[in-house]
Amino acid sequence: MEPVSQENLQAFLARAEVKVADPSLQIGREFSFVPPPARIVVVHLGEASDHVAKLLSIVLSLDDVWFLVPRYGSASDLGLLEARAEVAAVSFAPSERTFLARYLCERPMHLGATSADLYSLGASGNALLTWDHHTADEGLRVELRRVDDSNRVLISLNELGAELEVFCSPG
Repeated sequence: MEPVSQENLQAFLARAEVKVADPSLQIGREFSFVPPPARIVVVHLGEASDHVAKLLSIVLSLDDVWFLVPRYGSASDLGLLEARAEVAAVSFAPSERTFLARYLCERPMHLGATSADLYSLGASGNALLTWDHHTADEGLRVELRRVDDSNRVLISLNELGAELEVFCSPG
């Protein structure tokens, strides 16, 4: 795990064409792809953490490196890094994907916790996961820029027996 400064995160978001909500809206650091993603896959999670971890492993296999960004607060507050100055995100190397999946499954989810509303962005800029306090009820939202990526994920999730929905962008 490596800390990602606000400057480096902003540069990455600009390259990846990820829009961040205006702070004056007071809705936190909401992310969205511009232009919209080609596919949105919503994966409905069950209760079994083993199953959820397998689902996450499939989704996280889309990219080598992932950035974890809280919607509210600082990534420093996630307790993943040694005490340091505020950082905007934490990056996870390929060898840390299992840890990231486990963290997403087991982190504190009570309202007000920095870890309750998180985004995970693949370093290629082609995948965005939203895991927030609505995920248990509404599903894990996976936005994908490339149809090929969605096809690959859908095949693997279907083989696992995941319950999911797929939405296509108009155009």
